[in-house]
Amino acid sequence: MIVRPLAAALASLFVLASPVRAADPPSAYGALFDEVWKTVETNFYDPTFNGRDWRAVGDRYRAEASAAPDDAAFGRVANRMLNELGVSHLHLSPPAANATRGGVGIGAEIERIDGARVVVEVAPLSDAQRQGLRVGDRIVGPKSLAGPLGGAVDVEALGCDGEVRRMRIRHEQSGWPPPHPGLSWRVLGLRPGLKVGYLRIDRFDDGAADLADRAMDALADTQGVVIDIRRNSGGNLSALRLASYFSGESRPAVALLARPYLERLGRRATAADLANLAPTQGAYTDGAVFAAVERGQGAAVYHSEEMGAKRYKGAVVVVMSGETASAGEGFAHIMRELAGAPLVGRATAGQLLSSDRFGLSGGWRLTVPVGGVWGVDGRDFGDRPVTPDVEVPRTAADLCRVRDADLDRALEVLESRLGR
Repeated sequence: MIVRPLAAALASLFVLASPVRAADPPSAYGALFDEVWKTVETNFYDPTFNGRDWRAVGDRYRAEASAAPDDAAFGRVANRMLNELGVSHLHLSPPAANATRGGVGIGAEIERIDGARVVVEVAPLSDAQRQGLRVGDRIVGPKSLAGPLGGAVDVEALGCDGEVRRMRIRHEQSGWPPPHPGLSWRVLGLRPGLKVGYLRIDRFDDGAADLADRAMDALADTQGVVIDIRRNSGGNLSALRLASYFSGESRPAVALLARPYLERLGRRATAADLANLAPTQGAYTDGAVFAAVERGQGAAVYHSEEMGAKRYKGAVVVVMSGETASAGEGFAHIMRELAGAPLVGRATAGQLLSSDRFGLSGGWRLTVPVGGVWGVDGRDFGDRPVTPDVEVPRTAADLCRVRDADLDRALEVLESRLGR
């Protein structure tokens, strides 16, 4: 569960190449490496370092990192070291001035479906859109679409009609999903006596709780709601405000445990341990989430709110996918456990931890998981995919037919729960 924005959220379509720049003084990298290592050593949430000997890991990489000829080489070595811990939300980002020097994509989101690279979204206003790249196209070549900002790449794509098209597309910087609260909703009258709400949420960030209130006010007189978190990359516990509309009375929902608490505990947390933590309600901003953990000396358990007459009385279904990550995954857990909502779609990304971002020398930024996420029954949710109750395969053919199989199935499940 990301409780502070990450430098890049699930940018699976952007594989950045190495920055091209003048070499930085190698002597500077030894001190920077030690700063990276020490920041992780101090702030990483798990006192066992996920079963790794962190000091030995650092010793293996120190000489190579210190001898790096430039920022690009140093970043690669440092991130290889960080990857040895085998967790999400742990990444070193270069100074902002270098962010696009290595290359950007082509303004399109691409997923691997049935072994092929398939376009699933094209950014509005992008050159990719103007040159005719379309949802459902299969990228035949080249192998990498990354390149310098403003440059161009020759793309070969197999269209839904079976024809191969060749396009020269400019490299442009874009990103999915937005780094701010992303909620949109609408009401659909399907037939007399049946109105269904559709709520899409791409981020849970500061401000999302207020948007959730507005959405649920607009959807209050519907008979059912489909909540779409397929593109949700995370955020914070503002997700719990929305879940409260479906959960009935106030109940414990999820716990965040940080290094100080886990070190004192000295063992795996249990349901009994979590039951002894003071309840926290209304922590719907990054600051409030961190403050609750600090008050609890490294631990906090967050409760849903009693919504009274505002509680939603209809049925609810949640749609998710492999792009659902972090706080989006936490929301899926909470809706299943507290609201009994069926989960439709595909297993989530398995990237659920609570992170913070640390500024380092020279403008480098280090994201570190500072808290693990537990269910109130003692289950460790950290980096474990959430599996659907109703699985829906994703196919390129559905994209070509402009058919949303996930929402089709979600509506079927919703109507069955309504007895329609």
